[in-house]
Amino acid sequence: MPDFIARILVVDDQPASVGLLMAYLKDREIDLLVAQNGDDALRIAVHARPDLILLDVMMPGSDGFTICGRLKTDRRTAGIPVIFLSAAMETEDKLRGFAAGAADYITKPFSEQEVLARVFVQLGDRQRLMALTSQSVDDALGDSQSASAALRDRRMFNQAVAILTRQLTDPPSGVELAHRVGTNQQRLIRIFREQVGMSAYEYLQQLRLERGRGLLHDTDLQVQLIADRVGYRNAGDFTRAFRRYFGVTPRQYRQGYLNHESGESAAT
Repeated sequence: MPDFIARILVVDDQPASVGLLMAYLKDREIDLLVAQNGDDALRIAVHARPDLILLDVMMPGSDGFTICGRLKTDRRTAGIPVIFLSAAMETEDKLRGFAAGAADYITKPFSEQEVLARVFVQLGDRQRLMALTSQSVDDALGDSQSASAALRDRRMFNQAVAILTRQLTDPPSGVELAHRVGTNQQRLIRIFREQVGMSAYEYLQQLRLERGRGLLHDTDLQVQLIADRVGYRNAGDFTRAFRRYFGVTPRQYRQGYLNHESGESAAT
């Protein structure tokens, strides 16, 4: 058993949704916590300090937007990324969610591949995935041959992710990336499909967009400069990809965040 285990808090009042998420995540060396309403979610988040929160939007009492806002205004929980779960998200809802501090959305009904991909991105951003995998590799030397192979695949996956993260603007080719982590291109394709349900190229695009979102949030750089910094040739390509992934344009995302900040300043 590794010394470090990533912790995820699932907040949803629907037992079917909770059961499905737990089934997807239970064998991923993740400590799963569950809350069925907003008040319980706030209490658990403060005391357990999860690494990620999966938060349903529509719940009795306080909705997900309100709960996310309260999490982000409490210094004890402000740094925890939140992924919203929702059956239907219009652009206005997404803007409201981003303004409240959401990192991403998963639309219901969700698939296992999508859940794992988005969760891995968030844990990878916080370097939790790397720490988790390295610990499990060290502790699994006596496991069966099949388990050892799976652990080697996870290690190669995380090595590849680390390379892609460092080289967002100038990534290696698929052949070169596979060579650098000690395998061949076909095996690396299979590893990425098994780990996150997408190719290395698709995962790279998610890393770029997550980095771009962070720059929109933390800097006043123009969209063109942000596009350059995360590996897009022009602002148009970046804008289209960002809208497909987050449901809003980069400018809409930034404006929603600025409006939220202005509202908080006025309130204080």
